[in-house]
Amino acid sequence: MLIKTLPLRLRLTLLMAIILSIGCISLMVASIYAARVIYVQPQLVPNADVLDGKKEGSLSVPPVPPIPSVSPTPVLIEQQIDFASAGFLCAILIIASGTGITYMVTGRALKPVTNLSKEIEEIDENNLYRQVQVPLSKDEVASLSVSFNRMVHKLQKSFLAYKHFSANAAHELKTPLAAMLARIEVVQLSDPPILEEYTEALEDIRSNVERLNSIVHDLLQMNTDMNGFRYKTFKANELFQTIIREFSLEIQRKHIHVEIHLENVLLYGEKNLLYQAFSNILHNSIKYNKENGNIQITAVRHSVTTCITIADTGIGIPEDQIDKIFDPFYCVDKSRSSELGGNGLGLSIVKAVIDKHNGSIQVHSEAGIATTFVIQLPNSHS
Repeated sequence: MLIKTLPLRLRLTLLMAIILSIGCISLMVASIYAARVIYVQPQLVPNADVLDGKKEGSLSVPPVPPIPSVSPTPVLIEQQIDFASAGFLCAILIIASGTGITYMVTGRALKPVTNLSKEIEEIDENNLYRQVQVPLSKDEVASLSVSFNRMVHKLQKSFLAYKHFSANAAHELKTPLAAMLARIEVVQLSDPPILEEYTEALEDIRSNVERLNSIVHDLLQMNTDMNGFRYKTFKANELFQTIIREFSLEIQRKHIHVEIHLENVLLYGEKNLLYQAFSNILHNSIKYNKENGNIQITAVRHSVTTCITIADTGIGIPEDQIDKIFDPFYCVDKSRSSELGGNGLGLSIVKAVIDKHNGSIQVHSEAGIATTFVIQLPNSHS
């Protein structure tokens, strides 16, 4: 419809003009009807027989009341026309003045919306994170401005995270590629290369290719679509026992004591992805643990969720970095992570898997003392 293409101010004004027109016309019609029918007194006309009897003088006739006449006189008709004309003129004046007042009032009322729209239009790629001014009023426009600023803040955070991720991903991928290229150039400088140099070069290239493959695999794991997986219920004890057996050599080498208190708890979700997530957590708990340290795994099933706690006596995480450990490629100690073979994607995969299960994960840590991961998983698919 054409009316939907009009500005909001004109639409509100037009709507008010229609309402005023209906009201004024209805009131005018009611007033004219009242003036013509209800409040006009009929004129009294004497009875014709009485007049004739008085003229003949033959009989004495008692007085008879006059008969009402409903026929309007020319004067009455003219008064009714004047009344209708005045009412029609008043209705036009009321509609015109009401429409004008409505246009001015709606203009003032919609001014904050207009200002907000202009501010948003001025935002472009050069000032993408600019905040709009919040009106002093506590109305819907102020609430909309606050919501818009929150959205801009979230977008800024997302774009910065994406930028940070792209830079780190490029760095992580470039490092093994540069190492392979350098190794190839060293072999080419030899004239002619000997068999041992070829063997060492191929071994280095193989190692770097495995690192690249691991990074690509982890990146794909982070973006796995859960729609194609099968959710099922399985025993938590069996899952964690399998993970512990996988890392048994590392556990024995560092003499780490592992305690498992699962009390026949059942987990619900995609088993392979949850295996990957808990495996990454336990791998970090072993890798960054101390000699003769402890790892404690407990789980409690509630009515709606299951709480899994993994606590270790490792090196801990500084308090100001706890919120960053789930960022892709982030490492608390980059030199130590590289030495131990980490690429900063393990906990990012954990967070992605838990989020895709509609769960939550929290970290409590104290540098140099201990770290505890608390994971909440729903007991059913929602």
